[in-house]
Amino acid sequence: MEARLDMERFSIRFSLKFFFLVTLFFSLASSPWAQLEGFSQSENDKFLIPEQRIAPGEEESLTPEQRIASEEESLTSGQKIPSEEKESLTRGQKTLLLNAGSMVGISIYGLTKWEYGESSFHFYNEGWFERKTKDGGADKLGHFWSCYALSHLYSYVYRKWGYTDKEANLYGALSSLGANLFMELADGFSPSQGFSYEDMIMNIVGCGVGYVWGKSPSLASKIDFRTEYTPQFTSRDIWVFNNYDRHKFLIALKADGFNFIKNPYLRYLEFHVGYYARGYEGYEQGGPDDRRRNIHIGLGFNVSKLAQKFVNTRVLDYIQIPYTSVNKGFKLD
Repeated sequence: MEARLDMERFSIRFSLKFFFLVTLFFSLASSPWAQLEGFSQSENDKFLIPEQRIAPGEEESLTPEQRIASEEESLTSGQKIPSEEKESLTRGQKTLLLNAGSMVGISIYGLTKWEYGESSFHFYNEGWFERKTKDGGADKLGHFWSCYALSHLYSYVYRKWGYTDKEANLYGALSSLGANLFMELADGFSPSQGFSYEDMIMNIVGCGVGYVWGKSPSLASKIDFRTEYTPQFTSRDIWVFNNYDRHKFLIALKADGFNFIKNPYLRYLEFHVGYYARGYEGYEQGGPDDRRRNIHIGLGFNVSKLAQKFVNTRVLDYIQIPYTSVNKGFKLD
């Protein structure tokens, strides 16, 4: 019973991280004020008619009177550049709200579900990938994957708000780490949770890999970290992350990222290596023990590459669609 409760608690935490931040991201990214705040000189030129554009080097030769006349002409043309349009919030304020909102959401949920503040700070040793841990170590990969994916989700929002790629990548990793550190510290004050250094290490590794992959497009084009959920086609599938025994975590090596592979059909191939645990859901101490840990290898189809022919999205770089690969599993127990 205790193992089952532990698994449900982790599932709730994992679901909260994913669904709360995804919802917050879409609400902020789609708001009218969540747009780019500034434009480069070349982008500003797009809003000027040809007669108003100044060729490189000409601006220095203009007299003060000519510069003033040029500015007045551009302002009276009725075409204002976006950088002049007043926004209700700066990108710094939006960044603060996004991060504060994440922590507020975690706090509210933790106070109602995990009894935050009802115990003194304490640690909880969960173990790593041993068979007798609560999820066979699959929860550790869940922490890694969620932090990795969330760092890129935050980065996407920051780029939309006008940060450079370098800034967005760094701030995205830090925001993901901050939200997960806050949750782990808050867990330390929960009688049913406790601060897990194993979880925190995997959080740090996930954010670090997210940063490196965001900084290295060449590396990201070759290797993905994904999660796969295979449905049971029952009512339990409504709560995807609560049915943890149906998840796999995998590394996908993509042929599309290697230039020496020229055949257009072969470029859709992927090589997979993954890990999953089964039999942990519903396990009770002293009862039948069917817990087992597995690794698998296989070949997959690059669904993300195909999808990008129709829609501009990278979501499938993080999620493996079930039944799109052929795998061979190996039991570790």
